[in-house]
Amino acid sequence: MSTVTRFFVGVDLHKTVIQICVLAHDGSTVCEKRFLVHTLTDSGPLFSFLEPYRTCGRIAVEAVGLNRWFVNGLLERGYDVVVCDPTKLHLKMLGRKTDRRDAQEIARRLQLGDIDRNATTWYAEDEIYGRRKVLRARHAQMEIRQQVLNQIRALLNAYKVTGFSGDLTSRRMIAQLSNLELATAELTVVLQSWISLVVSLGESIALLEYQLKEMTRGSLAEHLEHHLDYAGLLSAAALVYELGDVRRFTGSRAVAAYVGLVPRVNQSADTAHHGRLTKRGNRELRHVLGEWAVRLLTWDQRVKDWAKPRLKRSHKNKVRMALARRLLIGVYKMLLTGEAFSMERCLGRV
Repeated sequence: MSTVTRFFVGVDLHKTVIQICVLAHDGSTVCEKRFLVHTLTDSGPLFSFLEPYRTCGRIAVEAVGLNRWFVNGLLERGYDVVVCDPTKLHLKMLGRKTDRRDAQEIARRLQLGDIDRNATTWYAEDEIYGRRKVLRARHAQMEIRQQVLNQIRALLNAYKVTGFSGDLTSRRMIAQLSNLELATAELTVVLQSWISLVVSLGESIALLEYQLKEMTRGSLAEHLEHHLDYAGLLSAAALVYELGDVRRFTGSRAVAAYVGLVPRVNQSADTAHHGRLTKRGNRELRHVLGEWAVRLLTWDQRVKDWAKPRLKRSHKNKVRMALARRLLIGVYKMLLTGEAFSMERCLGRV
């Protein structure tokens, strides 16, 4: 027999402050409590305060990057926890925004059922979260390294230094750059500092790529690598770990919205305007799908034939993102039903 929920707890969690509001089933305020994080030597007092609501209450927490210790602690102790999307709560639109009002509003929306209907988000377990971090850390460090390489090339071009048109991350190029002296000692020091940063980032990226191969060995991501044309292991791993449990999506439109591959909509009465992509969603997936679409548009003849008439009336970036959405839906259907991925079906040729 299930326990009847009698209390609804809203938690506004920050790095320094934790504001809690408890409502009864009729919406009346039971109690409020504010914890200063720096005064908590451990999390014991916090969980002790919430103990009366463990068996007969629900707790709503915003999905922010610093809440994993708190949510994990609640789950380990058997609490009924709801992780909600803060962007769908629209707390800033309610007027005056304070920690107390936020906690009250989260608890109220939980009591009304609004969070369950509209704002619940998926909470990845630690294993999936860690694998996501490997992919995201590699992507971030690749971007940083590219920025450093651009600075090196700009400095070389400023003094018309030739002979460095290849891959600046290769051992040969690094050795040549290490022995290069520029017009002044200061410029040479700047160049050497950038070179050392490139070498350090290269070692870090290699470590992450090794971990990526280890964690995908014999996994679904490695299996998908051989069934997704021009995708590669990195793309397959990102699709698997960033999408997570695809059964949580209500349909293909929900998946596209999760990645941010849906247009902005401004509707009033009988007038509706559809604008650019929202780009409010999973940035890593959007990047991976865009890169995959570029490779397909370059090398796959089926995709070239599909894109040719569209490129006559639309910009190439629009065609690329349209293809990215089709690829996303194809992968989603494959993970949901277990059917083989079909490029022809993604392109509407079946």
